[in-house]
Amino acid sequence: MKNSKSVAIFLIAAWTIGLATSVAWTAASPTKVTIHVPSKSLAIMPYYFGKDKGFFAPELVEPQLVMMSPPTAIAALIAGELDFSSTTGAATSAIMRGLPLRRYFYVQAEPAHVLLAQPEIKSIQDLNGKTIGVTALTDAVGMSTTMILKGNNIDTSRTTQLAMGVTDNAIRALTTRKIAATLLAPPYAEELEAKGYNKLAEARAYAPLSFIGLVSSTETVKKSPLKVQAMIAGLYRTMIYIHNPVHRSEVIQYIARYHNIDLALAEKAFATQMQSYSKDGTKPRKAVEREIEIYRETLKIAKTFTPDDLEDMSLLKKVQDGAVAQRK
Repeated sequence: MKNSKSVAIFLIAAWTIGLATSVAWTAASPTKVTIHVPSKSLAIMPYYFGKDKGFFAPELVEPQLVMMSPPTAIAALIAGELDFSSTTGAATSAIMRGLPLRRYFYVQAEPAHVLLAQPEIKSIQDLNGKTIGVTALTDAVGMSTTMILKGNNIDTSRTTQLAMGVTDNAIRALTTRKIAATLLAPPYAEELEAKGYNKLAEARAYAPLSFIGLVSSTETVKKSPLKVQAMIAGLYRTMIYIHNPVHRSEVIQYIARYHNIDLALAEKAFATQMQSYSKDGTKPRKAVEREIEIYRETLKIAKTFTPDDLEDMSLLKKVQDGAVAQRK
């Protein structure tokens, strides 16, 4: 009961945290911001749900969600053709190559993806000599796939990771038997598992990598800090709403409609995804440090990095402080 009251208080605060931002954000009408998304999975769902619920409107920003491959999105972000990307994994690889990007919000604190394989493939060992689909070789999907293989003593040189660009391509390749396995998030994993495809491993068991959040260039933040803060405030409001158990039924019904699946499957997928969502837009520092180790090892990068090189939580802190101030 105490937890429910706490969530309710946070929800009320979340509805009002946009006031300070909106007063300073003087655009006459909502500003359209372009945001890259790699799929419509439940990892990405808060962007769609928050937009449909109008949670970004008080911040005077209107998200325009654009689906493309993570490497293409990172290039567009650097070129100023996108305002944001939701792919924290590909951004990490880019940051470690010296590109001026940062993570500003975590939708996921850890992955909900699972490695799903053809019905006849019963174990990870059966993937020797096979082709595995990933969205990109150096994003969180590719990295997690590599960590799963290594964690099961599979020589990665004996498998092929094929970059599929976006999740829809990977699903199509799996169902047409062009690949042996791929890493998928809810509800796609639950849908295909129900059809006989085998779940071989959970990504969270092998690597605490970040898949989805809010990424932008340091130049964008320098030029338009209020726009970035507005996006963060909208996402924060959305996550508070989703985490409130009072809204669980509403969110599950939204998932069922959005993905055209039955309520039982939607509920199962949501329960899995909820284990991975960040409750407040942050991620434990030790988990970020472990991420850095994984990326440095996989990409063979000698330079040392700290979480401060990957993320900037200062604008999120302002949003959270605004919520605290409104509660007093």
